[in-house]
Amino acid sequence: MSDIDTVVGRRIKARRQAMRMTQTQLADKIGVTFQQVQKYENGTNRVSAARLWQISDVFQVPITYFFEGVATTGEVAERADILSDRGAMELIQLYTNLTSEQRKAVLSFLRSVADKPEAAL
Repeated sequence: MSDIDTVVGRRIKARRQAMRMTQTQLADKIGVTFQQVQKYENGTNRVSAARLWQISDVFQVPITYFFEGVATTGEVAERADILSDRGAMELIQLYTNLTSEQRKAVLSFLRSVADKPEAAL
């Protein structure tokens, strides 16, 4: 499997967990076994374009969601690593529960801590 397959799998897992959906629930919605979902998330099995389209529909995200922020091969491994970090996963889950104003405040705080300039929201 390539690094991008690993990133896609981890993005599937992150979104599924953020939606508080089990592997079995996702599997039922896309017509596979939960073991197949596990293989997708672990990067053991490659997700076909048609299946990724189904998953994006279930998650109500554009298919590009699974590739956002990955511009080069070198960045792919870095993105995969951050998605496997438990703290990053918790941040994502907590972030989804915030209001728009709270999200802006959190992003502003994180930018100040990371010493990054303001980015468009």
